[in-house]
Amino acid sequence: MRKIFTFIAALAATLCLSAKETTLWTGNEPISWNPEVYQGSQFETPEGIFTGLQKDYIIKVSVTAALDEPQYVLTYKAGDSWEWTDLTTTVEDGTMSYTVASGQIATEIADRGLIFRGQGYNITAIIVDDNQPDEPEQPEPLQPGEEKVLWSGSETLAWNEVAQQDSMTATLLGEKDQLIVTVADKGSAEWPKVLLRDKASNQVGDDILLSDIEDFPYNAMFTLTAANVEAMQGGFKLCGDGVTVTRLVLKKYKEEEQPVVPAEEYTDTEVWSGDVAISWNPEAYQGTELDTYSIRQDMLAGIAKDDSLKIYYAEAIEDAQFALTYKAGDEWTWTDLTVTNHEGFFAYKVASDEIAQDIADHGLVIRGQGYHAIRIVIGKPQSTEAIEDVSEDTLPSAKVLKNGVLYIRYNGQLFDVRGQRIRL
Repeated sequence: MRKIFTFIAALAATLCLSAKETTLWTGNEPISWNPEVYQGSQFETPEGIFTGLQKDYIIKVSVTAALDEPQYVLTYKAGDSWEWTDLTTTVEDGTMSYTVASGQIATEIADRGLIFRGQGYNITAIIVDDNQPDEPEQPEPLQPGEEKVLWSGSETLAWNEVAQQDSMTATLLGEKDQLIVTVADKGSAEWPKVLLRDKASNQVGDDILLSDIEDFPYNAMFTLTAANVEAMQGGFKLCGDGVTVTRLVLKKYKEEEQPVVPAEEYTDTEVWSGDVAISWNPEAYQGTELDTYSIRQDMLAGIAKDDSLKIYYAEAIEDAQFALTYKAGDEWTWTDLTVTNHEGFFAYKVASDEIAQDIADHGLVIRGQGYHAIRIVIGKPQSTEAIEDVSEDTLPSAKVLKNGVLYIRYNGQLFDVRGQRIRL
């Protein structure tokens, strides 16, 4: 029977004892009520050593047996008459214990002490334990962007079984954090998946379908919502139909500083408009992806390094995901681009001449989840180099209409009507 893998070891904090033990007395007193059988006597505790004793505290006495069948008796002086009264104790592993049963008894022991009686044992220490429950030590909080390996090993997962959930440390997880699962082998199932489930066996986020993945190890990533974090406080588990995983990493969310793309510093040209619902998981959100090459192969011709590709969107759902992919190199390998999200559009600044050429030749694929792509715009950066006295009247020039914008051509270069040289 395949097993579900439940993660707890690296998530649960090491327990530290919050219970406080205080040693009140040490020595070596032989106890005997029949000196002919064992040489000793009864022992009365020093005055005042139990000051502050409370109900439910545990009095622990270290004892050493001197006879085969020692008799352990612990007595206090009860009531107004100070009547000697035996207390019910347990003796285990060299310790005689008594849990204070009431506030009245606690007061009387604090005021009057205890008397050890019985036969054939020695007492060597008296300790009071405040009997507070053990509490987990909270882990050091992780910093934004920090990664923590929660588990490493090798486990083959199943998805159709139910396992008891275990508790985890709540402070480790936060909204928008990522749990990254390294998959070593997708197995032989027809639809291999990795799923993340909370303590109630509800699925967390979209399942990661591995059918089309060929390059392993592969990192499957789950981004947590606030609802996920709350539901996972009692634990979580990974599931997968025969999928083998080797590592689990928590990556704390860090809000990236997004560069501003001022509209006035770019000359924008719209190259496409429409309305396409974008989704890489149609079961969760009805949609598809948008490949510019399939619409018009030359749509992005003329794009250059430092240009800004802007994808305008509408009807974005909460936690929508925005992604751009281009087809790199001679093999047209799909490669992700790092985008920045702005209000109403997300953008990519072309990082190199090579990437620009690939995009011009092969197009872009607009991907993600939960929004409608409505416009594709190319932003050309405007030069800040001013040319003195450049105008249509003073220079031998020609008017040029390009992409609906009027320019002046002079000495093989283009200038706008303000005399700013334009780099196209």
